[in-house]
Amino acid sequence: MILRSALAAGVIAAAALPLAGLAQAAPLARSEVTKLFPGQFEAQVKGYRVNFTGTRGGSITGVAYGQQDTGHWYMKGSSLCVAFDKWTKGEAKCGRISQQGGWYVASSSDGDVLKFRRTDLAQN
Repeated sequence: MILRSALAAGVIAAAALPLAGLAQAAPLARSEVTKLFPGQFEAQVKGYRVNFTGTRGGSITGVAYGQQDTGHWYMKGSSLCVAFDKWTKGEAKCGRISQQGGWYVASSSDGDVLKFRRTDLAQN
């Protein structure tokens, strides 16, 4: 149950938690966020690593520690929204994304920081 809760927190985003206090990086525009898909990503949050794949059509699949979940992503204005069937119980989590170095970064309103990066492109 603890792992499930941590995975839910981690995957929510992996792409989609509200930003708070990240003045050093401007949020990405809607067009920049949608260009991320299709793609494969690695997310790090609260010490957990989650791998996920998003399609151009809005499907998303996540894998962490032998557990897999599916869901969908979509844009709501300039915010990225992600909903996983099990990890978020179908509830969409939305937020604006910024980029810092090779990572995309989001922060929840309670200060939790999530970072994710592409794994299907060569990393320098």
